[in-house]
Amino acid sequence: MNYELTPSLQATRRSRKMALMQFVLGSASCAFALCAFILWMRRCDGDRSRLTLSFVWMFLALLFSSRAFVDGQLVPSGVLPPVNLVGGLLMVTLLCLYPIEVIRPGWLNARRLFMLLLPAILIGVIFYLSGIKLRQLQTFGDMLAHIGEPNVYWRLILLFGIILPSALLLHVIPYNWMKSRVRLRWIRHYTYTILLISALYAVFMLTRSASVSVVHLFVCLTLAMIVTYEELFARFCIPSDCPTELPVEPVKSSSLSEEEENPLVIRLNHLLEEEKVWKNPDLTVASLAQMLGTNRSYLAQAIQEAGYVNFADLINRHRVQAFCCIAEDGKVKSVQDAFFLVGFRSKETALRSFKKYTGSLPSEYLMKVAANRSKTSEL
Repeated sequence: MNYELTPSLQATRRSRKMALMQFVLGSASCAFALCAFILWMRRCDGDRSRLTLSFVWMFLALLFSSRAFVDGQLVPSGVLPPVNLVGGLLMVTLLCLYPIEVIRPGWLNARRLFMLLLPAILIGVIFYLSGIKLRQLQTFGDMLAHIGEPNVYWRLILLFGIILPSALLLHVIPYNWMKSRVRLRWIRHYTYTILLISALYAVFMLTRSASVSVVHLFVCLTLAMIVTYEELFARFCIPSDCPTELPVEPVKSSSLSEEEENPLVIRLNHLLEEEKVWKNPDLTVASLAQMLGTNRSYLAQAIQEAGYVNFADLINRHRVQAFCCIAEDGKVKSVQDAFFLVGFRSKETALRSFKKYTGSLPSEYLMKVAANRSKTSEL
């Protein structure tokens, strides 16, 4: 027997499906917004990785919320809609910003960010301002029937261009990892996930499959939760296999008479003690020399006269001392936040420097400080 649904029943089912779509997209939007809010509240001075990631998650929250509460469509009305193509290109480009900031802190500036977003901006402007009448493609077969038309195959080129940023990122990031010491496995997982998101989005644009859309949304949410956790708790966690055979070097004290004899050393100490330039994670030898109005050779000589081995010894020693001061005041809520606060951005550098100058790991040092504080309170 064939049962035909009445128009009223069909309308009821459509309304229920629409409500379910809005609930799914609204829940995803809230999850992205929550991740963005947590990262924004846990941001640290001088660090832009959390701000970058917060911006990316907020954009995705706005993207999914617009689909949920503006048009309420989990599935677009046709194949290869220009708005969704431009939004997908912009989404994948933004997802690439966070690993770039982690690997090369400070590399992203206004000009480079604009150049990365320029393709999506130009394509969007062309679509909206050129007045080009694009053929409405309702099905995949309809697209194949008109694939020879320019406004169809250009959309296909744009669709597969969405995957290019993530594919290129897979080759660029492992090379830069050698400089940044970021864990290669984590970066690869992130880039593979971006590639998967791009592929799912491409299939979704071609098939209008609700199942593919749900899987795409689930992968995006999983990426958001894992990366947010990684940024907040794991990227600077203390590994159990941290090397313990690192040499402990005593802190060298500089002579006041030598400092008074060299005006460059006086200005250097002023930058270190008063302005605390070592808190800047992007501080380099060249930038410090520019602040002092000198060149690298004279700066290296001044650093040695001030009692330090080299530039790295200078900034890392001050950062470790600042960490110890924060620990003595009982203000270390998490080792990661304290590392961020004093200017460290590399887990390996922070642990190696701390072990070098204190002879213990941060967790061990915090336990000693807590034990001393409890003994003092008992007395």
